[in-house]
Amino acid sequence: MRTDGVIFADIPITDKKDLGKSLSVIVAVELDREHLDLVDDFKRAMRAAKEVTQCYMVTGEADFVLIVAVEDVEAFGLFVKTKLYTNQNLRKFRSMIALDRVKFEPRVTV
Repeated sequence: MRTDGVIFADIPITDKKDLGKSLSVIVAVELDREHLDLVDDFKRAMRAAKEVTQCYMVTGEADFVLIVAVEDVEAFGLFVKTKLYTNQNLRKFRSMIALDRVKFEPRVTV
């Protein structure tokens, strides 16, 4: 499967708490305008943001869903100020703090 490109990475899975990132926040983002260059700018910014561990472009009310891993609420506030509020194409966002990770399986079964 590696030679076919099905497996493209082997990664260690760590406990984020052991790395000092005890807060997970799910953020739904709506952009103001959906022009390709502005969408690409947002994608680039989220790829570069170390706090963002996952970023999905989605259908529905939100344009993107982010998974943000930070130390605490203050660190999330800093992320919001420096990565979201500075994006002039951001219309609004909603954040949800994860209370419990019920299931996490970074694999696909066949």
